[in-house]
Formats: sequence, C-alpha cells, structure tokens
Amino acid sequence: MHPKYLRASVIATSLVCVPGTAWAARVDYNLDLGMEWNDNVTLAPSDPIDQRYLRSGLGFLVTENNSSVQAHADGRIEYRDYEDDVFTDTVDGTLSGSLNWIAIPQRLYFLVEDNLSIQPVDALVPDAPGNRQQVNVFSAGPTMMFNWSPTLQGQAELRYVNSDAEVTDEFNSQRLALALRTIKELTPTSRVSLNVQAQRVDFEDDIVARDYNRYDLFGRYSRTLAQFELGTDLGYSRIEYRQGSQTRSEPLFRFDATWSPSERHSLTVMASSQFSDTAIDALSSIQADATLPQNVLTGDAVVNASPYEIRNLDLEYTFTNTRLNFMVAPYVQKRNYVDSDEFDQNNHGLRSDLHWLLRRSLTLGMYGTYEKIEYTQLGREDETTRVGATLRYQWTRHWSAGLEWERYKRDSNAVGQSVSQNLVYLSISYSNR
Repeated sequence: MHPKYLRASVIATSLVCVPGTAWAARVDYNLDLGMEWNDNVTLAPSDPIDQRYLRSGLGFLVTENNSSVQAHADGRIEYRDYEDDVFTDTVDGTLSGSLNWIAIPQRLYFLVEDNLSIQPVDALVPDAPGNRQQVNVFSAGPTMMFNWSPTLQGQAELRYVNSDAEVTDEFNSQRLALALRTIKELTPTSRVSLNVQAQRVDFEDDIVARDYNRYDLFGRYSRTLAQFELGTDLGYSRIEYRQGSQTRSEPLFRFDATWSPSERHSLTVMASSQFSDTAIDALSSIQADATLPQNVLTGDAVVNASPYEIRNLDLEYTFTNTRLNFMVAPYVQKRNYVDSDEFDQNNHGLRSDLHWLLRRSLTLGMYGTYEKIEYTQLGREDETTRVGATLRYQWTRHWSAGLEWERYKRDSNAVGQSVSQNLVYLSISYSNR
C-alpha cells in the first residue's frame, strides 16, 4: 500500500487523542494465514492459469462512544505471494472510518471521515490483480449548532474533501462544501428541515476534468417510531461548470423507510433520483455499525471526474435469531454521466447472505450476488454471478480453522470479456475476542 494513500487514514485514526478525552476504545482484530487455490488467476477468457499461493490477512474494528467522542474504524490488509511471477506479490488494503469530536456540547462538533478502497482501473474489464487501484477519499470539518428555541435549531457545516486515485489521475480533486440547515421539531417523533448546500470542486488535471460548482436546495421530513422509521427529501440540484456556460439542473428526491415488526425481522426500502459522483459515494458508504471485515473486496465504481444522475430502488430484508442470520437485497438502478455517456448504464441485481450456527463450534456461511448491467451507449451487456460458502470450526476461544469456496462467472456480449473463476482458501485464524 503506497504511503500516499495511507495519509488520510493515518490522520483519521490518529485523531483519537483529542484534547480532554479519556480514550478507551474497543479493538477487535482477526489474523489469518493459509493457502489459496485459483483456477484462473489472471481471469483470462481462454487458457487459464491454475495456481496455488500463500495468502494472509489482518482485519480490525475499532469503536469508541462516550460524551466527547464517537468514533469507529474498520479495515483489512491482505498479502498474496504468487508463484512463477504471474503477478508480483501484492498488498491490498481497505479502511473506512469516522470520528466525531464534540468540542462544545450542543454547539460545536468536528467530524473526520475517510474511505480507502480497492476499485478497478477499467470498470469494463474483469477484476484481476493487474486491474486494481487504491482510491482514497478524506473529509474533515466543523459543524456549528444554533439552538434558537426548544423546537427550532440551526446548523452550519463546512467540509474539506480530498480525493486520490492510484492510477486514474483525472479523479484527483479537492473540494469545499458548505451546508446550512434549519430544523423544526414538529412532535417528539417527527421533524422537518430546510437545507441549502454548495460545493466547489477543483480537479488537479484540468485537461480531462472540468471544475464545477454544485448547489442543492431541498426540504426533509423524518419520523421515528418504535418499529418504523421514515425519511424523505425533496428539492432541486444544479451543476455549473466554471469554464464555459454549461449547466445541468435536475429534481432531487430521496426516500428511505425501515419497518421492524419484531426483533427478528426488518424490511428497508430506499429510492432516490439525484446527482452524485464517485467521491460522494465513497463517503456515503461509511457505516457506523460495520462489522469486522473478513475479505478485501474490489469495488465496481467507475473512477473518473464526471458527476452523474442516478436513479435507484433498493429493498433489503433481514432475519436474525440466535443461530441464523439471513439477508436478501434486490435492486434496480439507472446511471447517466454528465460529462461522458460512455458508462451510462441500466442495471439490476440481487445480494444475499446467510450465517448458520450448525453447532456451538461450527458455523456455515453462504452468500451470492447477481448483477446485469446494460451499457446503453456501448451496446454492451454484462451478467455477473458470484456465489460462495464458508465453513469455520472454532476449536478454542481465539483459534479457528476455515474453508472457503467461491465461484465467479461473467457473461458478456463483448468479445473476450466472458470469464469464470473458482477459488478455495484453507486458513487458520486468531481472533483477540
């Protein structure tokens, strides 16, 4: 991992030593070492290369929640030692985290966020070690609160955002974002707000990337009950390029609702139509309730400088009890890029995950994803399936052994882009808890 892309991550995690805070964070980690077999290590459409190689990884989760600091960071580092110089030995890593320091209670907060991920260099080519790059998005700034009355508040946010990609230089940018909000509490369970946001985006490479300003004006209504949560945004967005007179305006709509009829069942619905870009998506993906990462996954983002209009509908159902956890999440999405229509796409898919405690020391996990992408301007369709299973035996409190299997298959109408791959990973793991 190049030090350049660890810079923001180090800043985010080192801020745990904020003044006047008794730091007593919970740290969970898992260290694994094993042998992985891959029947198509280069993801070639023909003449695949079969190989066994050493693989090791360290996953961690750091959390803290007290009156002065709310912080979390989760990440994983993996090393692969390839044979026969098919690829040079690789070290991949991901990190996601945020830290909120309450400098003055109910008056002044400082928020730091960072997302370090692995993304493709070329989104149209299957995932392989030669098609990966590290992408880092870092954000920091203050939030000021104004309590005008017991039911009326004001809020001002200022953020500096830095975006870096290891290979795709056109993505690299700096931006300043300002948000002003007025929040009115209607009842103890509902509130409305008026939000004005402005963002100035400056790219390092002005030849292929165009600097722009973005403005958002929207109202929000939210309601929180014991078994039901609802939120909806409605407004307008505008993008203005600073070179030339081109502008783009679109309605802004976001909706999310979660129904939990019991502790075991939960159903979430999300829908939106809005402008976004790869950097905003990276910060939006940071989750305060993340779990200990077990793998370093390559994302599917198109890493470029163009904002895009995205329309999507997502459903997610979860079931949880003492021995079985299950999740299924279908979705549909349409994405249109503002600067270049090469990657305009319609896609739909499904994600699912299951964990079953077969006995006290034996756990079975199964997962699957399916996605179909239609690139509307290229006349191309890709259909991708990934299924896998894990079996883990816990022979002591800290030590366990695991067997993992995964099959990846991609069917495409583009010549030479249909590939398949099988992986098997046998490992021994040590966890501190």
